[in-house]
Amino acid sequence: MVKKEVSLQRCLRRYWIGMFLFLTIVYLLLQSYMVKMLTEQAEGNVQKSIYIASNGIEESLEIVDSFIYEALYSGTTQSTSQLYHSLQNETDPVELAAIRNTVVTSLQSIVVFSDMIDFIMIYTDREDEPAWLEAGKADNYLKRREVKQIISEIIENSEIGSLGRYMICNGEQYNYMIRLIKIEDSYFVIGVSEEKILSTLQYAAYDNNSISFAAEEDGTVIFKSKPFECVVTPDQEGSYITAGNKQYLQTGYVSDKTGYYFGMLTEKDSIIGQMWIFRILFMIMFLVLMFIVPGSFYVVYRYVEKPIENISGTMNQIAEGALDAAVEEDSKIIELAQLVRAFNHMIGRIKKLKIEKYEVKLEAQKATMQYLQLQIKPHFYANVLNIIYSLAERKDYETIQRISKAIVNYSRYMFRDASELVELQREIEHVRYYMEIQEIRYVMQISCRIEVAEEIKSALIPPFIIQSFVENSVKYAFTTKKNCEITIHVETDETKEQLIIRICDNGEGYSDELLSLDWDQKNEKGHIGLTNVYRRLKLIYDEKAEIQLQNHNGAVTVLRIPYIAVDDADLE
Repeated sequence: MVKKEVSLQRCLRRYWIGMFLFLTIVYLLLQSYMVKMLTEQAEGNVQKSIYIASNGIEESLEIVDSFIYEALYSGTTQSTSQLYHSLQNETDPVELAAIRNTVVTSLQSIVVFSDMIDFIMIYTDREDEPAWLEAGKADNYLKRREVKQIISEIIENSEIGSLGRYMICNGEQYNYMIRLIKIEDSYFVIGVSEEKILSTLQYAAYDNNSISFAAEEDGTVIFKSKPFECVVTPDQEGSYITAGNKQYLQTGYVSDKTGYYFGMLTEKDSIIGQMWIFRILFMIMFLVLMFIVPGSFYVVYRYVEKPIENISGTMNQIAEGALDAAVEEDSKIIELAQLVRAFNHMIGRIKKLKIEKYEVKLEAQKATMQYLQLQIKPHFYANVLNIIYSLAERKDYETIQRISKAIVNYSRYMFRDASELVELQREIEHVRYYMEIQEIRYVMQISCRIEVAEEIKSALIPPFIIQSFVENSVKYAFTTKKNCEITIHVETDETKEQLIIRICDNGEGYSDELLSLDWDQKNEKGHIGLTNVYRRLKLIYDEKAEIQLQNHNGAVTVLRIPYIAVDDADLE
């Protein structure tokens, strides 16, 4: 399985993005935890305060009940039941007025004593004239009048069954919580103080923005310390509700005395407002990171990423063959500095080994070329000796002198270092000497035409490559033709990067078998001269040299080698 490669820069980018996402997630989790913790803390504190306030409210309502029974007959010797009976049945106007005065005095004492009571009213259903007795604070007269009207309508409509121990009277402007007690045919109506309940609940307020309220169990708000529009039910206890465009934490309790739901709404913003310390700390941490991250980027880039990029770039240069490349040893990190030094040392060793290997290869090539040259020279001299032997048989001493002179000039060229390149002009002169010898031998039955442009005569080529193919044409073409014609044509390609040497004869051409063989097979089949030239060219030019064997009115040999001028060789 091939592992996917990832650049260091991408890894670092992923790392920083991951760190940012990690910190963001941590911040969100911490904020969620803080909100939950503060909510639970606020709920617990408010709940405890409401519990304390609820005890005060319940105790106050209990006191109201006890005072109603004990204080109604304050200042008189009559029992409570007799007093209520007299209100219902007394016919003497003077006595009735005295009884009413006694009752009002008792009611007023209760109102004055208990802050939980706004007003107390007694309704007596007399046959002669139904009457209301009332006591209360001066500022709640309008409330009393509206309550009297509501209760009167209920009694007149015989809806007495709808009256509970505690009930809510829904007025046009206000909602009223009243305590209703029936004694014989009289009805006691006690108005529970809205202000007292709300002020008692307000002791449990989280801050000045909190809202205290009293509501029915279905969520209908009876009264509230501040305006808000929403339903508050006991099952929403401990959760956030939305009122207007704000969220509130709802806490409260259901009164055992009244059956109503008293509670507190605490703004969420007030609860989580304490998070400003956490937010400031996180902002400071974020600002610190804003300075640290770019600095970290620079430090990592300067001391880690850049040295690694330099090493990577140098590796690419070396892979392309530039062994002189080296990494600058400027890293401040010990491990990277050691890596750079080890890398540069390794490159130096590779360069040295490559030079040594190249020198060994050159020596091997030189030895091989000398061996190949020795293979060519005995082959040629065997032919020359045959020519001299034939001339001696004919006692043609003048021709022997000519051929001897040609052999001397030819030999001077033959015994040069075969590993060195020669000018094309010298190779052509060598071929002319060779052809002069062959013309003497075959009595002008063989000829050679040479076509070389003047400007390329100074081109450098390996020695003996043309002579080898000319010799091959003499050997094979002359056996099939009485008059053998050999043509040598040398030119450059259009780019003047290659030298093209074409050697043609008018013989039978190369055999089909020879053309079908590769060069290794040609050598195995005994074509030593051809394969020697091929191997020499490969040793010198590698893949830049090419030999093509063709047939076109005889054998055609095309050599393609790099064009090297004398000036270029001097520069190298």
